[in-house]
Formats: sequence, C-alpha cells, structure tokens
Amino acid sequence: MFERYHVPIKTVPGRAAPIPKFTITRADNCVNCGKCEKACIYGVHKRSEQDPRKMADPVNHLCKNCFRCIQDCPQRALSMSPGSDYLSLGRGVWTPLRILTIYGEAETGKIPVLGAGYRGMFAGTGYDGMWTDMSEIVRPTRDGIHGREYISTSVDVGRKPGYLKFNGDGRLMTSLPSVMELPIPMVLDVTRMRVMSESLLEGLAKAAFGLKTLLFASAGTRLPDGYAGRSSQIVPVYPEGTDVRSAEIPGDSSILEIAYSNDWRSDARALRERFPKTILSVRVNASRGIESKVEELATAGIPVVHVLYDEEGLEYGNGDRHSKDSLRAIHKALVSRSIRDEVTIIAGGGVAAAEHVPKTVICGADVVALERALMLALECRNHRTCSEDSCPIGMKTASPDWVEARLENLVGAWRDQLLEVLGAMGLREVRRLRGELGRAIFLEDVEREAFSGIEGGDHDGKAR
Repeated sequence: MFERYHVPIKTVPGRAAPIPKFTITRADNCVNCGKCEKACIYGVHKRSEQDPRKMADPVNHLCKNCFRCIQDCPQRALSMSPGSDYLSLGRGVWTPLRILTIYGEAETGKIPVLGAGYRGMFAGTGYDGMWTDMSEIVRPTRDGIHGREYISTSVDVGRKPGYLKFNGDGRLMTSLPSVMELPIPMVLDVTRMRVMSESLLEGLAKAAFGLKTLLFASAGTRLPDGYAGRSSQIVPVYPEGTDVRSAEIPGDSSILEIAYSNDWRSDARALRERFPKTILSVRVNASRGIESKVEELATAGIPVVHVLYDEEGLEYGNGDRHSKDSLRAIHKALVSRSIRDEVTIIAGGGVAAAEHVPKTVICGADVVALERALMLALECRNHRTCSEDSCPIGMKTASPDWVEARLENLVGAWRDQLLEVLGAMGLREVRRLRGELGRAIFLEDVEREAFSGIEGGDHDGKAR
C-alpha cells in the first residue's frame, strides 16, 4: 500500500543556554517605568519577580532587533549591540547566522523565516553565488508542502543498467544489479566527526532508522544492543590499507564503502566475490582532476562514488574550486561518456544550509551527505579550539532520544524547504532536479554576460 513519506517533528529544547544574537544593556539612568515591557512583543523585558518595582535583566535571546524598546525608552537607558557569543560561533561558510538557523530548525523542525529587512550582499562565493529558478511559484497545485500534488523526494542508490535485454520468449536476460531506494536525497555521515560516544552513536542510528536513510560510520562501529538486526542501514566505511579479503564485514549491510587507493580495483573485485548482492561505494577526496577519477570508477562498474570536500565545500589541494563547480565538471564528464545514470554520486562537505541540498543536486549529485550540520543540530559551537575532551556543551552525554529528535527535526525542516524549491520549479520529483543547470543562475555567468562586452573588461567578466 502506498504511504506518503513523513518526518515526525516535535519541539525539542536545547540542553545549553540559548545564544543571543543581540545584547541589550540597561544603563544606570533607568527609572523602571516599564515602557520597554509594553513596547516589546517578544518578552525581552519583564519586571523582576523578586522586586516588581524594578526591571529584570533583558532576556537577550528573545530579541528580534526591532529597536522598539530603545525608541520608546524616555530615559534613553537602553542600548543594543551584537552578542559576543553569537559572533564567536563558527567560521568560514559556517556563519553565526547559519549556525543559529540550524539550532532553530533542530529545535522546532519548522522552516525558518529569514530575509526581512536584509541589508547584506545578495551574492558571494560558493553556493552564495548561485540562485535557483522559481518560475513556477504561482502554481498553487505544486506549492511545496502546501500543494495538492504529491512531490517525491525519493532517490535511487546503485547502478542502473542502460538497457534491458530479453530473449525470444520475452524472458529478461539482463542481470539486474542491486539498487536501494531512499525516501530523501540525504544521508548521515559521521566518519569525520570530532566528537563521538555510545549515546551519540545510538541517537544517530535511531535517527537514520526513523528517517529511513543511511548512516555512514567507520568500519568496526558497533551498534548498541537491540539494534543489531537493523544494521542494513549502517554503511561501514573501510579506510585505505584495509585488507578487505580478511576484514570482518557485516553480512547484512546493504552498502559497503572503501577508500579510493591504488588498490581499489583489486579491493572492489574481492568485495564483489564475497558479497555479490551488496552495493559497493568508493569514497574519494575531491582534488584536481576529480572528474577523471569518478569517470574511471564509473567506467569500471563502481555503482556509487562518494565525493568528499572540506568543511568549506572546497576541493583538497585546489582551494579555489568549490563543490559547485567540481560537481558540474563531474556531471559533464559522465554525461559526455553516456554513463551518468550508471553511477550514483554522493557529495559531502560544506553543506551548511537547507538551500545547499537542492543546489548540490542541481550541480550533479544524486545524494547529499550531512556531516557538520548534524553536530550543529546538537548545539555544537564549531569553535576552532573545541575537541572531544573540551566540548563546551558536553555533547557526548546527550541522550539518544534527544539526539534522534533533534536530527529528525533538522532533516524534516530541510526536506520541507526542498519541497518548497521543487514546488516553485514545477517539479514533482527530486530525481528530475539532478544536473538541471538550467534551473539555476550562476553569478560568474551573469557577470560574464553583463560585462565581457564592455570596453575595458576582460573575458571573465571582471573589470581591469
């Protein structure tokens, strides 16, 4: 029986104190008149419970930066400044705003409302220089999560044959490879996490089971008692140098993943002999010439290639090429060889916002691996100085149920935003979005078209 995919969400408060985006300071000339309390509709200002004649300290994390309290204060006793803890969050593409947004998505599971009164830049590097097509946004029947038409977010993982061959009696002669269907184009990858514990792992596994997706974990990772029978959704990742001929490999795994190395061909051959029905994935760090490596793997019959970028979404050793451009090159190379549908591309690294999921798919990926975003959903501060033994919020002690609920909220909110994008494009399934470069506008293309013909401009669209 057909059943619509649904991600259950519920409010899951954080374990750590909320981080205020703004700090309101009350000066000594405050006369405790209470006009700020009447002016604020968000509950930032309240009278002290101990002494109602005085105003309590502002509840800064509730402030929305409307300035109403500051304008209405007769004594000009209030001032506002950016929160110091907020400004210290993250780095690079993981901006404080993105981190705070992920906190909110993981807490409520709802789509955030952003952009009101925005005075910043409308373009930037990486995915910030890419805009998606919303030409069908007026179609009410395909209006994302509110529409009447069902929009599928299911994707296939594995190698699909280019054609089917039948004999004279109509019997299928083509040997069909194993293919796994996921209800969402997102998987969980914890192989590069800096903090891990048994309770965290159990929560991550429960989230993967609840979301009906895959969890990529280092080989040898053992599930807590009671989950061993569901390990088909756990993908063991074997590092370079592993002897896969003698390594202990769970027989019920749907997918196995090995690292790209000089021995990948012999390793792949050995795993196929041991587990002919198991889907094989090869993990490769993106670097210069990544499109040739992926093409080589696909031509050799590898059904899944997992391409890794750094946490900024950049190639390793080639710091100026973003996954946006790298994935386009990979997709173009596979299409030119007419083998694009014969391989599944999983891309991970630098996926810092819900909008990055459809953008990654547009650039050519089939599936997006969530990594650092998972830790941020668990209130990670993403500080440079943090380590497994110095986590300021003690993530290792988080309960499995709390971890599961926060991650389901995050993925639920990101899937809803994916549905909004698909609905605005008039698409009824995410499979059609893969490699649809015509569904996006790229900043460098716009600059080239606008400025390359102007005298004094060069061909890459930059002024001399």
